[in-house]
Formats: sequence, structure tokens, C-alpha cells
Amino acid sequence: MDPVTTRRRRRLPIHLLVVVLTVLLALSVRSGAEVITLTEETFSDKIKEKDTVWFVQFCVPWCKHCKNLGTRWEDLGKVMEGEDAIEVGQVDCGVSKPVCSKVDIHSYPTFKVFYEGEEVAKYKGPRDVESLKNFVLNEADKANEVKLQAD
Repeated sequence: MDPVTTRRRRRLPIHLLVVVLTVLLALSVRSGAEVITLTEETFSDKIKEKDTVWFVQFCVPWCKHCKNLGTRWEDLGKVMEGEDAIEVGQVDCGVSKPVCSKVDIHSYPTFKVFYEGEEVAKYKGPRDVESLKNFVLNEADKANEVKLQAD
């Protein structure tokens, strides 16, 4: 084999590796995009958004129950992506302690629903995507009913 062919064969895997890594990076960035990270700076403004239901998970990185949840919260975010009036958020209480204190978080993970700045429900059910989805859809329907009655 001539030296040019040998060099081309060595380069091909490197180029392929670069393409694969680029695709994986794009997918990993995309996969978490549906869950919005809320911080001390953004939390209050976001949950006050007009006509928007926020379903928020409060967690800490060291919590075994949070880790056991795995990707189900991100999966819920993906499933809820088409719902214009529902946002899925997450607060890292290790980083945003004042937020978690303000909304009375004492255990992890805690799941709460907010509508126009007010806490309207706390989720205590099964932690599968379908149950979480049904709960937040139900809470969004309740919020819409209350809004229609007020108008």
C-alpha cells in the first residue's frame, strides 16, 4: 500500500469520529432543551408568566431519589413540548437555595405546579412519565377553568 492511501485510511476514522461526536453533542444539547433550568435570577419571573402552567422539579445532585428518577423528567419535558401553555422546569436546590426556601422545599425531589406566580398543586403520585403528564394536564385544565370563570 502506498503512503498516501495509508494516510487517508488513518484520517477517515478521525473525520468519522468528529462527525459522530458533533451529532452526539447536538443530540445531548437538544435532549435537555425541553426542561428549563430555573435559578434564583429567573424563577420568580418565569413562574409569573401569564397563562402558563409551570411544572417544576426541585432537586439536588446528591439525592438518591432524584438520581433514581433518571431521565424521566427530561422525557416528560419532551412529551410536553407541544403544549404551549405548559412549561417543565427544574431547580437545583444546591445552587438556588433561596428559591427552594421561599417555596418551602424540605425533601427531594419535590414537584410543584405554579400558575401565574402562585403554587396551585404539589405532586405526590407515581413517578412515571404518563402519571406526571396526566397530572400536569389536569392541573392546566383546572387553571384554564378558573381563568374562564374569572373573565
